[in-house]
Amino acid sequence: MFNYFQAGVGALLLHISSSSFAYDDGRVLGCSSLIYRAITSPSILTTGPVAGMLAGAAAVAAFFPAQYFPDYSALDPSISALGAWTVPVAGLLVGLGTKLGSGCTSGHMLIGLARRSLRSLVAVATFSSVAMLATYLTGAAPVTSPPPYTVASPSPLDVKLLLALVAATYATRYILRRFVYRPGSKFSQLVSSLFSGITFGLGLVVSGMASPGTTLGFLALPTPERFNPSLLMVMAFGLVPNFIEFSVKGTEPAPTCVEKYELPRDLTTITPRLVIGSAIFGLGWGISGICPGPGLLGAFFNGKNGLIWLATFLAGYGTASHCL
Repeated sequence: MFNYFQAGVGALLLHISSSSFAYDDGRVLGCSSLIYRAITSPSILTTGPVAGMLAGAAAVAAFFPAQYFPDYSALDPSISALGAWTVPVAGLLVGLGTKLGSGCTSGHMLIGLARRSLRSLVAVATFSSVAMLATYLTGAAPVTSPPPYTVASPSPLDVKLLLALVAATYATRYILRRFVYRPGSKFSQLVSSLFSGITFGLGLVVSGMASPGTTLGFLALPTPERFNPSLLMVMAFGLVPNFIEFSVKGTEPAPTCVEKYELPRDLTTITPRLVIGSAIFGLGWGISGICPGPGLLGAFFNGKNGLIWLATFLAGYGTASHCL
């Protein structure tokens, strides 16, 4: 069902985390590269956000009602696109594609589009269209009753819980910026990375983006009876606030915790590698509904299948890094 309030609040958390990472750490919160580097060459710059995302998942498991936990029923071999091969094949394709295409939904969509990057616009258009085609041709999106576009109103408890979560997140960011962060401080960078990672992990789970069926439902747009509009809330409350913030603030004199920004400077060069990589990523995303951020959380929530996806993602990303 379409939990619009939950999806909107989760999207707002994704905005806070990706914006904070850009303006405090001076970097793009690109899940694919962060995950790969955190495991293959761990450092304060890579381990913080990834550990934070896993901590966010642990917080959901410990303190949230079970209804917030990701649902992996869409990956059941009896109904998934490639049966038991769906998870490993998707992980491999997503790893290959995100390395060749220089990013995934977090980097290209939440930040790249917000910065008016033509490269990101082409990447998003490519992987989204290929993913929709793959979902349509394989019938990967689940059939539910009632249909996934059915609106579900939040309970009073959900409203209080989620509003308190947003208020606490904003308050924490203010306190950190006002009293903790210092330019050039490694401790500040670590705390900032952890904060952005935790908030991003919470946002993925609360918005429903950690559930493959929710994402596949959006990618099933050509088949209206399977359509889930939740990802539209991510665009409305995640991408749009980022776009407004970058348009108004631009890049301030310096990020809060580091001396200079390390945001991509080339926003216009379109290469075959970018397009082909984005298409490969879209294929893996479209058969599984899993992109790198949710894939990392799957290693926490989805047991063996989550670890298989993560292992094949790393294999694909590493192959593209060293062989292509």
